Amino acid sequence: MEASATPTGAQNASGPAIASPWIAQLWWFVGGAAAAFLVPFVFSAVLDLHHDVYLAVYFAFVIGFITTYIRRSGIDLGESIRRNWVWGAVAGVVVGVPVVRNVFTETETARPDGLYFVFELVWRGFTYGALDAVLLTVFPCLLVYKAIGGPLTTWRKRAGYFAASLALVMTITATYHLGYEHYRDVGVGAPETGNSLISLPMLLTANPIGSVIDHSAMHAAAVIHEYEGETRLPPQADVP
Repeated sequence: MEASATPTGAQNASGPAIASPWIAQLWWFVGGAAAAFLVPFVFSAVLDLHHDVYLAVYFAFVIGFITTYIRRSGIDLGESIRRNWVWGAVAGVVVGVPVVRNVFTETETARPDGLYFVFELVWRGFTYGALDAVLLTVFPCLLVYKAIGGPLTTWRKRAGYFAASLALVMTITATYHLGYEHYRDVGVGAPETGNSLISLPMLLTANPIGSVIDHSAMHAAAVIHEYEGETRLPPQADVP
């Protein structure tokens, strides 16, 4: 399924060289997972910022951290987006339809009206969902792809990518959600299950498009249907 190859050169020539990219990438993951916990813990749980103000802080963190990671790790973002993009989009549709439909099976809550609703749909819906996907799915998957020296030219390599990426996706999903007071009370089973499903398009195709669109669409659906809910849109918000 891979259209192009990125030579890894000496990285695959000896045992020590193979271990090096894994060590470097895992250090990035440890730092990212720790920060993913601290941002909601400090700015949402401790400082209790208004949810829109908190999201501005969170967005700045995700954009800054991921941009730094991509640049310093030598990730070719354009190649990552083009890689298997048709299959990534198809997988996104297959996964996204039931994910969005499931939101509308929940109890409906009140939501804002007028221009503020439009703002929240863009800010707390599409933007929040897209950046959640970047941090909780795209980052760990890119990290594993880089560490194993993609492309995924064999079934063994694809299986290794899938398993390692899923483990890191579930780990950072847990640490991030535990930063919110709500999830320290009820546990992280729901977001672990939900984000594992949303991550399937990238886990299967190594392309981020489907997972980003699905997470974004899920958040937008939640703003429309369960704006005051805590499960999909932490931190919880009340209609003004």
